[in-house]
Amino acid sequence: MGYTTVMRVPRITNYNEALKRWNNTKPIRGRDGDPVPLGDRRNVDTYSIRKNVWTDTIELVLYRTPVIKFKTDGEVVVGFGTWSSASTCQFISRVLGVSTNRVRGQVVMHFHDDPKAMIADHEELTLIRNNNGQWMPKVKQTLYDYRVNRKEANNVRKQVSQFKDYLAGVIKLKAEEFEGVWGREGFRAVRVTYAELIEVFGAEEGSDSKGSRPDATKWSRLTDKPKHYRPETRADVWANYHEKTAEFFDLIKNDQCDNTRHQNYWIAFNILMVQGQSLYWRTDMDYPVTLNAESFGNILDEILFKMFSDKVFTKVALPEGRVPTGKYDNYVLTEED
Repeated sequence: MGYTTVMRVPRITNYNEALKRWNNTKPIRGRDGDPVPLGDRRNVDTYSIRKNVWTDTIELVLYRTPVIKFKTDGEVVVGFGTWSSASTCQFISRVLGVSTNRVRGQVVMHFHDDPKAMIADHEELTLIRNNNGQWMPKVKQTLYDYRVNRKEANNVRKQVSQFKDYLAGVIKLKAEEFEGVWGREGFRAVRVTYAELIEVFGAEEGSDSKGSRPDATKWSRLTDKPKHYRPETRADVWANYHEKTAEFFDLIKNDQCDNTRHQNYWIAFNILMVQGQSLYWRTDMDYPVTLNAESFGNILDEILFKMFSDKVFTKVALPEGRVPTGKYDNYVLTEED
């Protein structure tokens, strides 16, 4: 599918036009369900039109998803199920004449006089005609986004301020200058070996040919809040997330025993080292793991802000015409999402 084929899809302005199109178009006989093409007959697998036998709604289908539904009362319902793409936006724009695009991964429709509406996964947007005959949302949307509450973010950071000082000192001591490649600028990074990581985490042994690797799988995804898990496993996955992040916080919090503080901080430093790293089986224990010096603070903030998202983030209503950035959507995930 592309721009050329979607331009052969007709503009449809109301239910009667949609019904007439369905009635007057011959189905493709012999195909499963005798699909009725929308546009070129050869593109029936991409664009089709059908009538819902229960509601008489005319549904315009992109691949297998009824994206646009013309209802008998004149309303139009727009949605895309679980997956949107540039093709989805082109299809909506072509049929309804409403500019539609993806903004930071979200489907956004742009209406007359610049109001906007966003359609999320599994959601639908109902349209009606205004007094000038132009499409508009039936119910005005109030869109929301998340903002960092700087005061609360700093309060969270203060709880680990001693570890942050320790971390800065270790980075200053261990960071090396690396030359840039492919025209990129040089950078400072910290490098540790498999042998050093194994001293902290222990070794996960493989076969003789595989070698071994640091046993750090538990810690390697602290920045990832659970997402899209099946209902039967969601509770266990979230319990695991809460357990390991709480254990990490115990290593870095100011309020802990001085006798074990330095050891805990060293473990936490190495936990940050393995964030996002792919620790493959190796026979060479001098194999290096490298992390940009500037990444340590960002990773630490991400872990903490996700842990304490209920305090760090504030949900705010956006002015009309603005759409959410979605920047912090993964930070504020909860077990109910």
